[in-house]
Amino acid sequence: MVEIKAVLPGSIAEELDIKAEDQLISIDDREITDYIDYQYGISADFFILTIKKKNGELWDFEIEKAPDENLGLVFDGIIYDRLKKCCNNCIFCFVKQQPEGLRDSLLIKDDDYRFSFLQGSFITLTNLKEDDLKRIINLRLSPLYISVHTTNPGLRVKMMKNPEAACILEKLSFLADNGIDFHTQLVLCPSYNDGEELDKSIRDLADFYPSLLSIGVVPVGLTKYRAGLPFLKSFDREGAVRVLEQIKRWQEKFIIEFGTNFLYAADEFYFLADEKIPDLEDYGEFPQIENGIGLTRLLWEEFSELVLPDEIERKNAGIITGILGQKALEPVVNGLKKIKGLNIHTIPVENDFFGRTVTVTGLLTGIDIINKLKKMDTKAIDFIFLPDILLNENGFFLDDLEKEDLEREFPDIKFFFVKNVVEMLEVLESAKTGGGNSRKA
Repeated sequence: MVEIKAVLPGSIAEELDIKAEDQLISIDDREITDYIDYQYGISADFFILTIKKKNGELWDFEIEKAPDENLGLVFDGIIYDRLKKCCNNCIFCFVKQQPEGLRDSLLIKDDDYRFSFLQGSFITLTNLKEDDLKRIINLRLSPLYISVHTTNPGLRVKMMKNPEAACILEKLSFLADNGIDFHTQLVLCPSYNDGEELDKSIRDLADFYPSLLSIGVVPVGLTKYRAGLPFLKSFDREGAVRVLEQIKRWQEKFIIEFGTNFLYAADEFYFLADEKIPDLEDYGEFPQIENGIGLTRLLWEEFSELVLPDEIERKNAGIITGILGQKALEPVVNGLKKIKGLNIHTIPVENDFFGRTVTVTGLLTGIDIINKLKKMDTKAIDFIFLPDILLNENGFFLDDLEKEDLEREFPDIKFFFVKNVVEMLEVLESAKTGGGNSRKA
């Protein structure tokens, strides 16, 4: 049974008098275990929908509709049975590098192919059962996003501490042979899967093209909470330069061999190496933008296409960012400074909560932001902008502080959580300076 969270106005479900808090029992007598089941069930021209009303009554509806017509039911989440959890013990696992006391949802290690298909999260393939593989093939759940890390069987077992990890090439072959495409990622750990091992992994994965859609190479993320975990080090400038040199050689080879490139490095490598971010066309369709690959270039491109106002009411504004994000925002801020009346600057925040080796903006916490602002002279700041990815859907930072905690600490500043520069400009052009009630733009 799946509880219905909401019913869309004007939908078929509303016409049938289905309500929020009713429960979906089945479609054509088939249990609904996830959103994939639901979507496939309602895509038929005709089906029987069984609903349990809030009062306990069972209602059966014979529904005839166009395959692409929305039924109008809204659920909470996409998995309605047991989440498939990660059974690995990776040496670089970020969940194991977190402090005690965080909310339970931050400590869950999922490795669920349904999240991979529906939301683009990466899975390792180590916990797939025969029934899972059959369902992937039968329902054509393609593409999938797969964490490979290395194609060396022994090394993959060593890094993931799971004997099932050794079979990665066999499982990729099975998927490719059955028409399933996939994106892959390699989380690089210095002295483990870089250097010659990186060359081997790229070479092996390239053999799966065109079923292979992309390879993303990202640096390992390390926090200060690694007591009892294997020793790992972060990439420095020299190491990042070597990785980029390798990747460039392979990219040139792929252009010659396949007429296209499908290998990409995370933006962080370019910033670490102090090298130029690739051009827009070098990222193709940006297949791994959520993995921090090409995000900076896309930001710059989108900003270059904006029509900026010549002048606004005088405002002093700051933009909260991580250390890495400061480099990405530099051209944007320089462009915004050309607007007459706008005094704007970045506020880079060091991550003391997780450790200063963590430099991405998305992992900043409320307490680190507050501590940073306390060290500054904030009297002249009217507005502070923060990326909305810092808050979960309930308005909490990773450390469970809320946006209201910022307001209480700094009542004379207006805080705005925005998705992009466009939203920030809308706020700047419409908002008045003066004392501060925070809101989401």
